[in-house]
Amino acid sequence: MLYRNFAIATLLGAPLLVMMVEAVVPKAPASPESVAVETADFVPQPVAPPVIAPQAPSVAPPANFGQPMPGAGQPTLIPGAGLPDAPAMIGTPAFSPLSAPPGSPNAE
Repeated sequence: MLYRNFAIATLLGAPLLVMMVEAVVPKAPASPESVAVETADFVPQPVAPPVIAPQAPSVAPPANFGQPMPGAGQPTLIPGAGLPDAPAMIGTPAFSPLSAPPGSPNAE
């Protein structure tokens, strides 16, 4: 309860404290340079024309645009072309219920 009251007092008191300090602390006088800049007549500067960035040349599409690429349906890696031979157990499962240890949930 004490912390809650302190938090409420801080939230309400901090802005009041800042306003009182700002009213009491003297403000620095404006420097003569800033006053001269504010009162000087400004001459409009000419505006440079916008810079147009060069564009890349247009590239013509290839002659067979929209057609399938040659060899698109063929696999990229085939056995014998740098791949190891297929494993010997292709048709057999890696694990069977008959090879499970007794008492295992997968044993039959």
